[in-house]
Amino acid sequence: MAALGFAAAAVPLHLFLRRELIDAPEDIRAQGWPIRLMQVLFAKYVLRWIDVEGLENLPQGSYLVAANHAYKSGVDGFILGHLLATRAGRVPRIIITADNRTWVVRAERWVLHHYGIALLVAEPIAGHRQGTSDIIAAYLRESDQHAVLIFPAGRAIADPALQLKDWSTGAVVAALKSSCPVVPVAIGGLRLDWTPETVVFSAIEADGNAPTGSPIGNDDPPFRIHVRIGKPIMPSGDPHVDTGELQDAVAALMQRIPGLRPAPGETDPAFGKLTLRDGRTLAYMDRGPRTGIPVVHFHSFQGSRLERMAAHDDLLAKLNIRLISPDRPGIGLSTPARDRTISGWAADVRQLTDHLLGQGQPFSILGFSAGATYALACGQLPGLRAISLVSSMGLPHLIASWRRFSQETWRVLLSAKLANFRSATFLRIERKHRDRLFDHWDSYFEDVKRGLSPDDQRILSQPDVEESFRQNRRESYAQGPGYLLQEVQALYSDPHIDLTHLAACTVLITHGIDDQVVPVEVARDLHSKIPGSGFQELPRRGHYFVYEPDEMENLLVSLLKAHRNCPG
Repeated sequence: MAALGFAAAAVPLHLFLRRELIDAPEDIRAQGWPIRLMQVLFAKYVLRWIDVEGLENLPQGSYLVAANHAYKSGVDGFILGHLLATRAGRVPRIIITADNRTWVVRAERWVLHHYGIALLVAEPIAGHRQGTSDIIAAYLRESDQHAVLIFPAGRAIADPALQLKDWSTGAVVAALKSSCPVVPVAIGGLRLDWTPETVVFSAIEADGNAPTGSPIGNDDPPFRIHVRIGKPIMPSGDPHVDTGELQDAVAALMQRIPGLRPAPGETDPAFGKLTLRDGRTLAYMDRGPRTGIPVVHFHSFQGSRLERMAAHDDLLAKLNIRLISPDRPGIGLSTPARDRTISGWAADVRQLTDHLLGQGQPFSILGFSAGATYALACGQLPGLRAISLVSSMGLPHLIASWRRFSQETWRVLLSAKLANFRSATFLRIERKHRDRLFDHWDSYFEDVKRGLSPDDQRILSQPDVEESFRQNRRESYAQGPGYLLQEVQALYSDPHIDLTHLAACTVLITHGIDDQVVPVEVARDLHSKIPGSGFQELPRRGHYFVYEPDEMENLLVSLLKAHRNCPG
């Protein structure tokens, strides 16, 4: 019976793959059924979302492909492998090592090798280990129709600049030994936490959601992958010179990929990036005098490191404040974090302050709107002196308590909480929201202002404030739809904060009485839960009074006073 069941499934699959790949090159049809199945799905659903340039640069004979490596999931290898199979008619081998680790790793590598997509590096024989470049060269010499895909950086890393550092010379050495060229390739565009499965299922879902008989519009893609292929490079015989030439070629190709070019503020001297211990990148702006009192600013929801408010450079110089503004994970230029929570942010901030200021050095925090919630999560960090909570969202995970503050705000919070269960719906809404933000700014901005207080409407209508607001909000979507969903899910996670035992000497709460985004009752409730906190209500002010120079100066002066008065 088991044999009959297997045959009932295997025979139709075999016939299906045979029909779908009838015109495919022999190299593809000779692969195991998993590779052939993925190839069919790739060609039918994924290929249309790949923007590729330079296919004409691929040589007729055997060659190596050397690419930047950003995705720990290996999705870049998946994309490039199946792209070459589809458009160049050959299945490239991908280099992996055969070091003995866990049985899971050994099993995975055995499967990859025996289904034809990996060139397994041999184990030592009689005390001698054959070099990787020798194995690659031997494979390339077997035929004039072979290809090998290699990532010279070895380790996947999100930061585009670091993808070009510490490259192995193995690719050019193998090319020299085989007398084959190396083809430089750059890839980018996907969200950094995507996997091959995410790509395939998203493409299938997008196809299934399209109206019957109509193609999916290019203005609403499930994703967009960019691949740039450069001219082949023949090795000169000097591995270090050849590797440098290869790096320069890939760097030039990366400049042609949207999202890998400098982002807003990235060329500013105040811009910086920190590689965290888990390999993620944390992007930040570091403005004001380097010897000033450090204040770490946490941006709002739909904000980013570009959120200047009215804290202009001249004000920072006047008050002698060093303002450090990091992007949260998945926002702006900071790498996403899987299953991120509010409390997880504290570990990132500690690494940032240790890096910029030194371990345990004093600093204070200013959290605006949703950033105030993250500020509370950092309430136990060493060196923390004072916290300023401005237009604070408080603790959104306590949704039930919000109902007595504002029925409308409670409904918004509840719908956001439900995003955990209906993420696909939330993503569609987020995608439409982003499209309006980028393509229909005037109508989008009018809708933003419509529900605000009169004072907020006046402030945001100032041309310089509108432009600052626009740049900041667009940067929050720099990595595409999906990351604000993660921000929402993090905001409504339990931060496990003991408000009665914060490390800060002083917590200052400032809120506009006419705030239509977060009701002032939220701030009053938060004040009652934090012993000894200072509280100020601003008459006739709404949510965005931080864009008023006088109010911003008052906030910073109060925070500086609290910082200086903290013993230690």
